[in-house]
Amino acid sequence: MITTKSVYREGTINIHALLMLIAAAMIGVSIYLTNHYFAVKFPTGLDTVSGLCDFGSFFNCDTATNSAASNIAGVPISIFGILIGIFIFVGFALKNDDMEGTLFQVLAVNFAGCVLLFLYSLIALGSLCPFCTVYYILSGLAFYIFFKYSNNRLIAPIPLASYAVVTALVFGGFWFNINSIREQASKIEQSVVGQFRALPNLGKPAKDSPFRIASASEKFEDAPIQVTMFSDFQCPACKMISEQAHQIASKYAGKINIQYVFYPLDMNCNPAIDRPFHDLACKGAYLATCVGPEKFAKVHDDIFANQANLTGEWLDNYAKKEGVTECITKEETKKTVMDLISQSNPFNVRSTPTILINGVKIEGVRPLNQIYAIMDDILKNAK
Repeated sequence: MITTKSVYREGTINIHALLMLIAAAMIGVSIYLTNHYFAVKFPTGLDTVSGLCDFGSFFNCDTATNSAASNIAGVPISIFGILIGIFIFVGFALKNDDMEGTLFQVLAVNFAGCVLLFLYSLIALGSLCPFCTVYYILSGLAFYIFFKYSNNRLIAPIPLASYAVVTALVFGGFWFNINSIREQASKIEQSVVGQFRALPNLGKPAKDSPFRIASASEKFEDAPIQVTMFSDFQCPACKMISEQAHQIASKYAGKINIQYVFYPLDMNCNPAIDRPFHDLACKGAYLATCVGPEKFAKVHDDIFANQANLTGEWLDNYAKKEGVTECITKEETKKTVMDLISQSNPFNVRSTPTILINGVKIEGVRPLNQIYAIMDDILKNAK
C-alpha cells in the first residue's frame, strides 16, 4: 500500500516558509510583468517604460512583451503566474489531497511552458526578459518542492473545475478591460501627439546618411516627414522597429524620408562602448557600407532577418557574394562607419533604437498607431 505524502500536511516549517516565499515572489513578479505589458502595449506617453527590466539589448523585457508569445487574445500570459501563486497559497488553507494533486499537474504544465518560453526567447527573439527568467526559476523551484515532498499526482475533477472557472473569470475580466482600453486608444493617441509637439526639436544630423529605407526626395529635409533611425543590427528591438519602418514607409510613400544611421553597440567601432557586447554589429555596418546605398535596403532586411543566427561566417559569405570581401576589412570603411556614428553625439544617443521624427527624439519601440497619429498630425500641419 502506497502511503500518501503531502507537502501541505507533512512539510516542515522551513519547506512551508520557502514555498510561501516562492508563491509570493511568483505573484509579485507576475504583477510587475502584467503592469509592464500594459505600459508597453498601451502607453499613455512618449517616455520609456522599461525601468527595472531593461539591462540592455539582450536583457530586457520589451522584446518579449512585444512578441506574439506575450499574450493570448491580447491578455498577458503573466496573469497565469498571479493565479498559480494564489493557488499555492490556497493549498495551505485547504490541505486537500485532490487539490494538491491537481496543483502538481498545474505546476508541471506551468514549468514546461516556462522552459518553452525560455528557449523561444533565446532562439527566436535573441534576448532574455530578466523578470520572466526570475519567474521561470521560481516555477522550477515550486514544481521541485511538490515533486520531492508530495506524491499526490492525480488530477481531481472538482479542483480542476475550480481552477478552470477562476482562470476563465479572471481571463475574461482582463479581456473586457483590454477591449475597453482599446476603445480609448484615440484619446491616448491625441495625448501622445500633444506630448510630441511639446518636446524640443533637436534638428537633424549635420551630415545626412546615404543609407535610406524610404526616400521621397533627394534632399532629406524636403520630405514632409523626416525620420532618422540610430540602430544596431544585433539589437532585437531594432529589428522590430525596422519591420515597423517598412509599414510606415508604405503608408506614407512619397511623403517620408527614412535614413539609417549606424549605432553599433560594439566597442570595435563605437568609442562610446567600453566593453564587449554586440561583437558583430560593427562588421554588419561595414558590410552594409560596402554593399552601398543602392542595395542598402536589401542588406538591411537580410541581416535583420538572420539576426538570431548571425555569425561572422554568415557576414563573410554575404560579403563574398556581393564582391566586397576586401572592402569590409579596410580602415576607410571603418572610418566611414565611425563618422556616421559620430552624427549621434548631439542627440545624446545611449541606447538603440533611438529615432528622430522631424527632429524630435523618441527612444525605444512605440506602437504603430501612436507613430501614425504623430505622422498624420505632421502632415496635417504641413499643408
